Amino acid sequence: MNQSTTITCPAPEMRARLRPLHQAPRPGPGPFISLVVHALLIAGCIAAWNIGWWPVSVLLWFAIAWVDHAALSRLHEAAHRMLVRSRLGNEVLGIMIGSFALTPLSVYRYVHTQHHTHLGREKDPEFWPYNLPGSPKWLRLLYAWLELTVGWIFTPMLYSLRTARAWPSLPRGLRQRLLMEWCVLAGFWAAILLIVGITKTWTWLLVGHLAPTWIAGTMQTIRKFTEHLGRFGDNILDMTRAVIYRGRFGRAASLSQLHVEHHGTHHRWPGIPWHKLPEATSMVYEEQVPGRVFPSHLAAIRDMLPHLADPRVGPQWKKAS
Repeated sequence: MNQSTTITCPAPEMRARLRPLHQAPRPGPGPFISLVVHALLIAGCIAAWNIGWWPVSVLLWFAIAWVDHAALSRLHEAAHRMLVRSRLGNEVLGIMIGSFALTPLSVYRYVHTQHHTHLGREKDPEFWPYNLPGSPKWLRLLYAWLELTVGWIFTPMLYSLRTARAWPSLPRGLRQRLLMEWCVLAGFWAAILLIVGITKTWTWLLVGHLAPTWIAGTMQTIRKFTEHLGRFGDNILDMTRAVIYRGRFGRAASLSQLHVEHHGTHHRWPGIPWHKLPEATSMVYEEQVPGRVFPSHLAAIRDMLPHLADPRVGPQWKKAS
């Protein structure tokens, strides 16, 4: 990380306090339970549609989208090699989720690593073109609304294009792995489409997968924007909105999404695994400065929304004005 931060506790002392939390979770039933719940929800959605109960299917789209978004949180943890303690298990689960989400694990890992290294700065590929003071407003608005409306396909495409653009500078081993994962993704979806074509179940694919995936893509973009859009600070915590729930329902929702909303803590101390983030956050945010910490996603979204009129991120915008 190339940015400093402002916290009450000096960095070396904070590092010592957080060191016991640096332990990846053991393999557990979470991914399996998520897969079973996902399959049951999709089956219920298709069954309801087939018997004409389309309002039930529409309601289930949002439940499936929530599980889809949780899968993206798992892809994020796999990219950090902290989804499960087993390195092989981490990579296998990450490749499986990434193939389903149209984003190979190594593509996501490369882009997300650059995001951590250059948070909000001009070289942050996750926030291009919002991080470029020279970019026209119409371009930033176009990208923002494409990500919000068709993010399920647009954002994965951008991730792969930005990785391909850096191809000459990537190590040979990484290039080989990227090719392998792109082939796995293409083969996986070729098989799915072949089966759907043979069985003539296109409606099942559209109702059970595409519709909720569309919603999940928008959810992912809203979360991404809520984390950083409109932040112009000179340090990591000032560049990030964090959400800390106090109630049981909020904490349960946070757990279902692997505590991804503890985002300032994650960026400041990326070695902290997801299951330890709430505990670490109570140490990192010793002073809950307004604008950094919010009691709910709704409050954080309200803070972000005005910036959709002129999507920008990064301290370089202050220097350009």
